[in-house]
Amino acid sequence: MPDFTASSNLPLDHDSANLAESVACLWEDGDRVFRVGVLGTGPGFMALLDVALNPRFSEFLPPVELVGVARPGPNTSKLHYARSVGIPIYSDLQELSEAHPDMNMVVDLTGEIAMLREIRKLLGDQVSVVDQDAAIFICGLHDMAKANTQVSNDLDRQRHLLQAIIDEVREDIMLLDLEGRVVDMNRNVWGRTGKSKQELLGKFCWEVSTKRDGKPFCVELDADCPMRRSLQTRRKDEALFTRVSAGGRLLYYRIYSYPVFGRSGTLTHMMIMHRDITARTHREQHRQQTEKLAVVGEMSTYLAHEIRNPLCAIGGFTHALLRSPNLSPKELEKVQIIAEETRRLDSMLTSILNFAKPGKLPQGEVDMPALVHDTVELMRIGYHQAGYEFQVLVEEGLPMARGDAESIKQCLVNLLKNSMEAMPDGGTIDVAITRDFDFVRLSVHDRGPGMDEEEQDRAFSPFYSTKPGGTGLGLAMMKKLVAEMGGHIDLRSSPNRGTTVYLYFRACLARPEVHSSLDEE
Repeated sequence: MPDFTASSNLPLDHDSANLAESVACLWEDGDRVFRVGVLGTGPGFMALLDVALNPRFSEFLPPVELVGVARPGPNTSKLHYARSVGIPIYSDLQELSEAHPDMNMVVDLTGEIAMLREIRKLLGDQVSVVDQDAAIFICGLHDMAKANTQVSNDLDRQRHLLQAIIDEVREDIMLLDLEGRVVDMNRNVWGRTGKSKQELLGKFCWEVSTKRDGKPFCVELDADCPMRRSLQTRRKDEALFTRVSAGGRLLYYRIYSYPVFGRSGTLTHMMIMHRDITARTHREQHRQQTEKLAVVGEMSTYLAHEIRNPLCAIGGFTHALLRSPNLSPKELEKVQIIAEETRRLDSMLTSILNFAKPGKLPQGEVDMPALVHDTVELMRIGYHQAGYEFQVLVEEGLPMARGDAESIKQCLVNLLKNSMEAMPDGGTIDVAITRDFDFVRLSVHDRGPGMDEEEQDRAFSPFYSTKPGGTGLGLAMMKKLVAEMGGHIDLRSSPNRGTTVYLYFRACLARPEVHSSLDEE
């Protein structure tokens, strides 16, 4: 788990490093072992045993071996505990020293003034002596260590809680040094890479960051990355990025950069957060397009009616002129062009009126495999000679789809025509029908040039077209029809890898009536 509070990966700032060095106490004789004998079981006895035997004190003390206890006194509970942890008991100092001639420290807890003289007389100056007053410091060390353990445990609990919370955040979070190398990260980041966290630490952020499909997010530090600006301004920054997934779907990300300062106010690190806003952006785009279409619909209806009246007059006079025997061949050719352009303009007005017309399509049960096979067979008959092949894949056990059969058929015909226009020299077009949770999904895939990010972003916008002479209403109209049937549409494309359009229609499933009515709403 990442540790964004007290990570061992983070370097100490300058002041902290100096302080740590000034208070460090190093044992010069690292091989020396203190073999300690204890006289008496007075105050501080249990604390002394805990200091000598508990592993948590080993980081504060040199190696300590408690060799025995002499002159134990009447406190049987303390002696019972000493025996239970393997410490031998002796009647007096003489017996203790004979049993352990290598003893080099004695702690006197008897409280007897004459005992110090007895120790020196028997053991000489080669053995260090700690009297009962000095043992108070051992008790203080013991209490401080216990408090330190409690504080450390509390800190660990808080740190693990914070790490767990950060790991559950859906966004990618990385802590970087000022060169862009990863110092720490949450689980989202390394979980998609297939590598461990330790393998990724120290790498540049662009070597670690991935999209939702695990593919690299960028191959170098992007010129528009907000981290660049935050390094200059020392302020939070953000930027919007678009990427294309491995399947050709357009993805939207918002990236935030947050400067991290040390105690002295020096910029030390940068925190980067990647937020995948694809779903939110699509919802916002749908809302904006709905509002735009409402305005476009009103204007288009008005303009179409106003234009159609003079257009009808132009068409009538044009047909009259075509029947006139007094026109020269050149004049007749010009009038024919006027007639053709009038018909094209009338067809365009019809498309605009149909697009702007509000309404809800009838909802029925549609046998999608039968509809697709019939439609594809008609297209195959008409376009097989032109070099087009149609492959149909149908998943077994599909439920009926909810919608209007004629509208779905028209959508499929338009998709197939779009695919053929994307491959003017012929080719194979794949049509598939599959189950996707509560939807029946119809997809059409071509092997044309595909779309870049900008083209994908505007593909469903009305009056936007990349085809010469196109009205730009094809996909927009299709999206409107599918939405009126309670479904939705999706597009995935990549340059030189073709385009796939998915139409989702609600499946007719066995549900309680109340659920069906709610779905229809």
